[in-house]
Amino acid sequence: MVSQMLTASIAEDPLVIARAEAVVAAAADHLEVAPPDLTPTALGHQLDNLRQRLEQRIALTAEPRDDSAATAEILISILRLQCELLDHDLARRLKSMSEISQALGQLRGLPPRKMIFAAPEVLSRELAFARAMISTVRGSLWLPLHMHIEDEAADPHSRQFHEYVAGRHIQLGDAPLETELVRKRCGAFAPSPMDDKRTFKEIVKVSNSFGYIAAPITVQGRAVGILHADRPEPHGLVTMEHLEQLEAFAECLSVAFESAALDEKAAQQRVEIDSLSGNIDELLGRSPRSVLWSSQGAARGPRYDTGRHHDQPGAPELTSREREIMSHVATGATNGQIARCLVISEGTVKSHLKHIAKKLNTTSRAAAVATYAGVATADAGMPR
Repeated sequence: MVSQMLTASIAEDPLVIARAEAVVAAAADHLEVAPPDLTPTALGHQLDNLRQRLEQRIALTAEPRDDSAATAEILISILRLQCELLDHDLARRLKSMSEISQALGQLRGLPPRKMIFAAPEVLSRELAFARAMISTVRGSLWLPLHMHIEDEAADPHSRQFHEYVAGRHIQLGDAPLETELVRKRCGAFAPSPMDDKRTFKEIVKVSNSFGYIAAPITVQGRAVGILHADRPEPHGLVTMEHLEQLEAFAECLSVAFESAALDEKAAQQRVEIDSLSGNIDELLGRSPRSVLWSSQGAARGPRYDTGRHHDQPGAPELTSREREIMSHVATGATNGQIARCLVISEGTVKSHLKHIAKKLNTTSRAAAVATYAGVATADAGMPR
């Protein structure tokens, strides 16, 4: 509804306000009611109320009245104004989304940590906030991480603000507004922070904030951080429109951060797998059993002596379950992953691995994989 989407931005357009005042005055005079106090935040509701009254007058009139044409004309003017306000709001939203998209474009491709530290500066520059701060939430603690002040020379409180938040640990219990933000995972608006019982007064005094907004950074349904923004000058106030922008930016940042973290983790796992493969190749090359087996095979050629395998010294016998577990270990799977795959407990996996380590005479997973690979290669070369 129009009454729900009207924002302070409409007050910045004097032509819209002038037309609204004329329409509202004409409708009130026609209905013979006192003209309402016209405010940007209540304009939508006032127009809805006047429109409904005019519609009722037309619907309840059995026969045409002398003023029916005037009633219809005023009703049409209200509907046109409401359409104009809808267009105005749509254009505003599109502009806001374009700014958010441009801001996120500057963060795309950065590693997770760099993305977090760059976010306040990008937020200030692209969405016109004088100050922006990003914090992490750890249990019951609110931990400011990084703050950006767009024009530190013009902000007399910038130095003391930086010094205060550096390494600061704030109990969420002392900041009910931030606590509610974390718990409900929704934005918070403090237009008069000194008068608001929910705000953390120490940081309000140090920052000299006349009004601020905050939005959660949510990953997997849990608030892991907070974005704060404000305009410290007495007349540089924040509005619900700014909160709307900040919430949208924080939501997109949450997705970008989670994606970057997954990419980084995948890259680390690829490095670990490559390293493990290299270690296995190196251990196989150093394994006396592998060297012995390859030299015996080269000297004697293939033989099909079914009794020889049992006489082979140092070739440990693993059970079928132990071989199954080692095949999973060779892929880099963890004990928990192996347990889930084989539908057994993690304790059972650990027990099997202890027996395997004893049989193979190894002390690490990599060495066990290498030794097992040598045995498996030898077994594959001889029919049973």
